[in-house]
Amino acid sequence: MNRALDVLSVGDGNLDVWMRVPRHPDRRTGDVRGTGVVGNACRVGPGGAAANVALGVARLGGRAAFVGAVGDDTPGVQFADRMRSGGVDVSHLHVMTGQPTSLACMFETPDGEYEFYVCPGPRTIPAHCLAHDFVRSARILYLTGHVLTEDESTCRNMLDAMAVARKGGGTVAFGPGKYWLNPDLESRVHEALKYTDIIVSNELEAERLTGRKSLRDAVGKLLDTGIGIVAVTMGGRGSLLATEDRMIEQPASHSGSGSMVGAGDAFTSGLLYSFLLKENLEEMAAFANAVASIKIGTPGASEGLPRADEARAFLRENA
Repeated sequence: MNRALDVLSVGDGNLDVWMRVPRHPDRRTGDVRGTGVVGNACRVGPGGAAANVALGVARLGGRAAFVGAVGDDTPGVQFADRMRSGGVDVSHLHVMTGQPTSLACMFETPDGEYEFYVCPGPRTIPAHCLAHDFVRSARILYLTGHVLTEDESTCRNMLDAMAVARKGGGTVAFGPGKYWLNPDLESRVHEALKYTDIIVSNELEAERLTGRKSLRDAVGKLLDTGIGIVAVTMGGRGSLLATEDRMIEQPASHSGSGSMVGAGDAFTSGLLYSFLLKENLEEMAAFANAVASIKIGTPGASEGLPRADEARAFLRENA
């Protein structure tokens, strides 16, 4: 089947404000000067895990689309414009009249410690934004868990899209995110796993999803659900990828300090792109790590995402 899209990414879209700060405030000191911090660098642009993955795939050379919800305010306009300029199809973006766009502020210190302050706008995704023909037009449907658990209506529409993609012969990828923030819909994430071919999580998410304290046990339990590829990011230690018959650990290839904001999303975009090229597990792990490593060198959630040739060159230089 000839498909118009490589990756359709569904989930959260924010306007991100990233700032480099020398330290985080310490109000316990009683020193009035300790309550204010002056930053020395700032970036403003589109963000949110699903949006970052779409941008990452497009930057690598893939055909990417994003479905999410923004307001009709200035941040919403800025978000859509920046996504388009990044080569992402936003024709099915849900623009909500009279509603605010989600805003995420990130304050990161030179040693990579960062704090998030988020003012989430409504993130409801109606069914018409996930029209069945549009979903079937993508080779991979990628969804994030914390929007899956936004509200019952959005959850139902996203689960329906997963079923449509699967039935149409597409691949379904899932990133759990902080799905536990809405306990009322937390159980629906386990329903989503039944439609999932590829899962990309961090260690905490994998262990929390499975109730296993050992990462390898958690990965094994996820594979037992029928998921074909389990990928777990491990921060500075690299990543772990597994299938039913193989499990490999790929060490991180970056060195020195950098901005970890958006690194996991960059990894996901690299993994999905490599999967579409039908590369093997080791090649997928190495390429995804390379994309994340390059991203770490540039501050901001979506800045510094590399082209495919840049990632290949990085792999050759760090072989």
